Amino acid sequence: MNKRLILIIVAVLVVLGLGVGAWLYYGQADTPVATAEPVTYSGYNFPSSAKEIDWKDREIFKAGLVDSAVGALKDLSKASTYYISLEIAPDLVSPIKGHQIMRFFNTEKGPLTEIYFRLYPNFQGGKIEVSHITLDGGAMIPSLESADTALRVDLKDPLQPGESLVMEMDFELSIPTEMGGNYGLYGYFEDVLVLDTFYPMIPAFDENGWNKQTPQDNGDLTYTDASFYIVQVEAPANLVLVSSGIAVDQQIKSGTQTTVFASGPSRDFYLAGSRKFVEINEQIGETLVRVYTRPEYSVNQAYALDYATHAIEILSRQVGEYPYTEFEILSSPMRALGIEYPGITSIVVDEFVDGVELYGMPSEQMLESTLAHETGHMWFYNTVGNDQQNQPWVDEALVQYMTYIYYLDRYGDGDGYVESWKYRWSRVENADVPIGMSAGEYHGAEYSGIVYGRGPLFYLEIEKNYGLDTVMSAVQSYYQDHLWGNGYTEDIRAALEDACDCDLSVEFEEWVYEKPYVE
Repeated sequence: MNKRLILIIVAVLVVLGLGVGAWLYYGQADTPVATAEPVTYSGYNFPSSAKEIDWKDREIFKAGLVDSAVGALKDLSKASTYYISLEIAPDLVSPIKGHQIMRFFNTEKGPLTEIYFRLYPNFQGGKIEVSHITLDGGAMIPSLESADTALRVDLKDPLQPGESLVMEMDFELSIPTEMGGNYGLYGYFEDVLVLDTFYPMIPAFDENGWNKQTPQDNGDLTYTDASFYIVQVEAPANLVLVSSGIAVDQQIKSGTQTTVFASGPSRDFYLAGSRKFVEINEQIGETLVRVYTRPEYSVNQAYALDYATHAIEILSRQVGEYPYTEFEILSSPMRALGIEYPGITSIVVDEFVDGVELYGMPSEQMLESTLAHETGHMWFYNTVGNDQQNQPWVDEALVQYMTYIYYLDRYGDGDGYVESWKYRWSRVENADVPIGMSAGEYHGAEYSGIVYGRGPLFYLEIEKNYGLDTVMSAVQSYYQDHLWGNGYTEDIRAALEDACDCDLSVEFEEWVYEKPYVE
C-alpha cells in the first residue's frame, strides 16, 4: 500500500469523526490458535442487606488480581465499595431493576456536606430513576442537577475526613434501542446488551469540588476514584455475560442464571451480554485473555486474541504489570471504533467481519490498531485515572503514544501509525490549538485532530529532543507515582522534566496550555 493511499484512508476516518478508537497501522499478524476453556467458580453468597456485609473483607477480590497487584487491597482500604444487584428480563429491553449498597469514605482534607452520584444513562439515550435512598438506615431526599446527570444528596451532619457512611438505594434502568450520548454505548443493539456507566456512581472530588458538570459533547464520561465492585446479575440462562472483573459464582435454575462478579480496584464496572457470543481464550502469564463475538466472526476473533495477548505482554514490560487475572474483549455496535473499561474493552462489530475492507483497509488491520489502543487504556484511564472530560489529552494522547510503542516493540517500526497522527492534525489545517483543553472546547474535527493527532506528536517531539528512553522513563514514573490514583497535566509535566532533567516550559506553552504558563 503506498503512502498516498494510506493518507487518503486516514482522511476518510477523520472526516467520519471516528474519534474514539480510530487508530491505524499497516502490519500483518499471524493467526493464533486458541480453544475455549470452561469457567470455574469459587462460590459466593451475595448479601441481602448492609447488615450482612463485612466491609473490611476483600478476600473475594484476590482471585481477580495478579500477585503483584494484591497489595492494593490493603493500600486502598478507604476506597469506595459497591454491592449492586440487577434483574435483566428475558427480552433484554424491559426496564432493569437494580439495588445498590455502598460505603464511602471521606478521603479529602475537609468535611463534606453533600455527596453526588452520576446518572449517566440520562445522557446516554436511556433513563435511570433512583428511589428509596437511605443513609445509614435513614431516608434521604435527593435533588437532580446537570441535566439530570448528577444526583445530590445533602448530609444531615458533615462527613469529617477519615469518616465513612453507608448509602442504599433502588434504581431502574430504561434500555434504549437507538444510540444516544457521544458514542452509542448504552442500550440494546443488534442482539447485544451494553450497560455503560449504568449505576449511580460517585464521581471524583478534586480541587474544584465534586465532578458534577453536565457531560460535554466530546470524549468519555467517567472521572472517578478507584473502587471495588461486587455485582449480582439475574438474567436468562442463555445470555452470555461479559463484564469487568471475574465471575465468582454462578447458579442456574429454571432458565435463569444468577451470576456474581467481583472487580477492583477499578474506575468503573461494565456489563454486556448477548445470546450470540462465543468465546476463545489464551493464557499469558497470570492473565487469561478472552474474546467474545458471534461465531461467524471466528477469523478476526482469532486475530483479536493475538493482538490482545501481545499488547498485554508488551505494555506490561514497557510500563508496569497488567493488574488483573482476566482481560476481556467483546464486539458490539457503536458509533466509535472502540471503548475502554476496567479489564475489558468493546470493539465495534464491523472490525470483526473478516475478508472486508473498512475505509480502504483490511478489517484485521483496523482491529489491531483499535485493540492495541484500547488495551493501553488499561494502564492510563484505569490503573492511573484522570479527568477525561476536562483533560482528555492526559490519557488519550498518552495512549496513542503507547500504541506507537506497541508497534515499535512488536514490529520494529511505528512510522505508519505516526503518519495517521499527522494526517489527523492536517485535517484541521495543523491548527495551533492546545492539546490540553477540555473535550467540549474542541469543535467538529478538532477533538480528533488535536487530542488524537497533535497530542501524541507532542510526545514524539519530546522523544526527538531527549530520546525514547527519556520519554519511557517518564511514562513509567508517572504510572508508578499515580498507581490507583488520578493524574493531571502537571503530573505528566513533572514526570517528563524529572526524566530529562530539564525545563519544558517552552514545550508545554507551545503544545499543551491554553494560555502562556506562569511560574
